[in-house]
Amino acid sequence: MTACLLGVGALPAAAVPTASEVTADRAVLDAALARYDAAQAEASALDAQVAGMSAQLDGLVIEQQQQQARLQARVAAMYRSTDADTLSLLLTASDFQELVERIDLLERMARQANDNLKALKKAREATQASASELLELQAQQAESLAVLEQEVAVARQELAASQTALAEYEAQMAAKAKAARAAAEAASRVNQQLAGSGEWGTAVASHYGWNFTGRGASGEAIGPYTMMCAHKTLPFGTLVEFEYNGKRAVANVADRGPYTAGRDFDLGPGVARVLGFTGVHEVRYRIISQ
Repeated sequence: MTACLLGVGALPAAAVPTASEVTADRAVLDAALARYDAAQAEASALDAQVAGMSAQLDGLVIEQQQQQARLQARVAAMYRSTDADTLSLLLTASDFQELVERIDLLERMARQANDNLKALKKAREATQASASELLELQAQQAESLAVLEQEVAVARQELAASQTALAEYEAQMAAKAKAARAAAEAASRVNQQLAGSGEWGTAVASHYGWNFTGRGASGEAIGPYTMMCAHKTLPFGTLVEFEYNGKRAVANVADRGPYTAGRDFDLGPGVARVLGFTGVHEVRYRIISQ
């Protein structure tokens, strides 16, 4: 009978992200961010290295300019050492010893010029190598950061998608579960009517202290575990079933009250204990017998 009235099957399973999968996506994003942060730190270190290499490059350029200037000065000295040309310099030697000395001077000047040329070539090569290395490092830095930025962006998108899908799925399941509960309650009411039981209603209830001791208006003794309740009009001895937060308890009417406006029942100490009830809340109830 109940199954026919409900007409509701088990909630279908759906291929959606689970909470653990969302957690895994979040871990992927955290790992990508950690790698990106590490790359940023490496980039900062590389920036310092680039700055040092740039300063070194400046020094090499200056050295190259200095070597160029030395070479130019040396060449000029070779041809301005006297008013005459090199051949005249040799022919005007007064004796053989002076001729030897002038030849030696010209050889030394030539060797110095050759050394200047070698130094200039070396400075140029060092400058080019430093500049090439600098370009390569900067290109690697830019490529690495671009790849990591893309990885972080993809991880963010995947996490957002899985979180949204999970939230939508949970909302759908909650709506279906609510509809199933409503249908079950309707079927339960029909079954109760067919069986002659009382119908469920709602009421606002408060409660006695859990350790209350005393005596009700009916004369019944009330202790911390007494399963009783108070009502303004129901006959003493009436059995009432209460439901709160999925728990149920049966109580008998043994006292009058509550007399605070807006409240219908006062749950006895034992009932409050069984239901885990504290404060003032709406409960479901039904009259079992009078």
